[in-house]
Amino acid sequence: MDEPTDSLAAVFRLMEAQRPREAFTLFLTQVEGRAWEGLSAHELRALDLVIQRVVPELLDHHTLWMVNHPHHLRQMLALLSMALRARYRTPVVLDQMAWLRCLLAVSEAIAGRISRVHEELCLTLDESASGAVPPPNGMFQEKTEDLELSEGAVAAFLRPFFGAYVEFLRRSGWHELANHIEGRIGRLLGFIARDETRSGVVQALFYVRGEGGHIRFVHVSLQQQPRTEGQPGAGEGIVYARQEIDSIDAAMRDAAGWARAAADGCLRRAGYPDGLDERLVRWEIATMRGDPANLPRQYEGGSIALPLAVAILSEYLGRPVSNDIALTGALAAGAAEEGRVLPVDGIPEKVEYAVQAGSRLIYVPSANAPEVDNRPALRNQVAEHGARVVSVETLGEVCQDLFPAEGSGRLKDVLKDALGGFMGSLTGIQIGERSESFPLASRRHRLHVLLCGLLVAALVFLEGPLVYKGFASAYPWGGAWLRIGIAAVVVLLGMWGSFALADACLLHRKSWSWFAGIGLLTACFGGAVVLLWPILPRETDVSRVYTVVPTAGMLKDLFVVWFFAWALAANTYSVVAAIEHLVGRRQFVTARRCLRWDSPLESRMPIRCVYFPWEWGALGIGIIAVILIILELSFLGSLRSGTDAAFWYFLTALGRDLLFIIAIAEVLIFYKTAVAEARKAFG
Repeated sequence: MDEPTDSLAAVFRLMEAQRPREAFTLFLTQVEGRAWEGLSAHELRALDLVIQRVVPELLDHHTLWMVNHPHHLRQMLALLSMALRARYRTPVVLDQMAWLRCLLAVSEAIAGRISRVHEELCLTLDESASGAVPPPNGMFQEKTEDLELSEGAVAAFLRPFFGAYVEFLRRSGWHELANHIEGRIGRLLGFIARDETRSGVVQALFYVRGEGGHIRFVHVSLQQQPRTEGQPGAGEGIVYARQEIDSIDAAMRDAAGWARAAADGCLRRAGYPDGLDERLVRWEIATMRGDPANLPRQYEGGSIALPLAVAILSEYLGRPVSNDIALTGALAAGAAEEGRVLPVDGIPEKVEYAVQAGSRLIYVPSANAPEVDNRPALRNQVAEHGARVVSVETLGEVCQDLFPAEGSGRLKDVLKDALGGFMGSLTGIQIGERSESFPLASRRHRLHVLLCGLLVAALVFLEGPLVYKGFASAYPWGGAWLRIGIAAVVVLLGMWGSFALADACLLHRKSWSWFAGIGLLTACFGGAVVLLWPILPRETDVSRVYTVVPTAGMLKDLFVVWFFAWALAANTYSVVAAIEHLVGRRQFVTARRCLRWDSPLESRMPIRCVYFPWEWGALGIGIIAVILIILELSFLGSLRSGTDAAFWYFLTALGRDLLFIIAIAEVLIFYKTAVAEARKAFG
């Protein structure tokens, strides 16, 4: 069987790599001008994949890109027309042709060619409809003549334009065609609106001497690209996506490198330890609406750095930047001044154009602020349009405005959110910034949190007079049971509170949650001891029963349970919460390093805790269990012969040890499962 050509093999690789735009373009280049009969079996297979996988993917996620590439749409339509004549997958081909014609209609509307819009839309239903439907009349012209095309044009131009067109069709009696077009065009406009407001898209201000200022959209996408070397320098790890078409000078190329470096540093400071490790930044300056997408452009200067860095952060964080925000500014080179915004040329012209284009928030370098402040006419124009010019000195200032941190980091807010997680998990009451109880922890862990707390509370419960039943007769049993219950609840709440502290500290980028949890658990167990102390015998002669004092036995048991609670259960939850916090933020590089356990004393985890391989935990718990059994046997062996209720003592001690083993097993199973799922998440 013949092997596919190199270019066709590249098409298949691009499809597998989830890069539909490149696969689509390369495939059309491969078959351009070819007759249907001349397509090879591999080309037909590639066409089948393009029809069934690539085109739907482009429709869903790259609609605006397709609208800006009408020549690609026409190439694909010509190929599908040949496939239709050859009766190749007729239903699918007809559906794809209808979508492509709707895309062409949107493209023609942007270009102002109304007659072509009408022609393309008529062909979506029936080849014969083009000549039967009358062209748009004066009513349609009247409704659309005041519409103006602008960037972000769906709401202001495309929706009213096509709304008027559908109304014209219905008034002309073509209800079937109107309904057919309304559904498809409505969906496409929804995709385009999403593309215009998606993360990774930022408005950049440009200046051309003699022509004034103008705005272009900067688009950024991030791709996984494993790196084995150190951090990339300027110009590395970032690629201009249209470099085969557009021309960018050395200053802009360097500015893109510094933008990447500044964005990387900003991410690390904001609690994203991966930064841009293993990520390739692909960026482009979008073509103007209505211009041919393959028209070469030439760009110069370093003022792209600030908007590009913001676009990188927007795409990384998945947080869109509003279309009424425009930016301009260079960024300093070198790690020592990373993120400092430098002055650029043409600020008055840029600000004037941005205000006229509808921008409401304009970021400029602080060194350029006098160029706006010293021009009363420009200040008045900004005020009349309700806009605001913000001068900034660092990229961090822009990020603080556009991408505010999840938590303030203040101690009172940490405690407030810990209380919010604690109360939310118990009652559903929202307190602080939390949208739900334990938002940073997976829902499947709530059962673990509850079960772990209940098991520890049950262990404390057995440390009451049940163990020393023979000596508690002097204390009222009603009061004893009350004290036992309160002590168990206090310990349960302490466990729950330590879990909530871990999540709150992750939210506010604090690392001391485990130590605070130890203090909280210690206080709770101390409270349990205070509650249980009065029910222990004080006047009864216990020398006839034990060779050791029962109080010593209770303190021994409480120490073991307390040690288990903070050293294993609370610490394990902190480890899992930290790893899942990293995975949830897609910090896979750091999560992998943490789970390699290669540097336990220099943890990269966002909170301080003793992280360990599962086998280490099992070994450590085995050692603790052996010590516990030895102590238990020693204590029970101190029972004197003929002691009343000796069977009760042995039975209760056995039940308590069994409960302790179950609690240990539950924590280790939870830990192993959670780590395995985290590994699975990042491959």
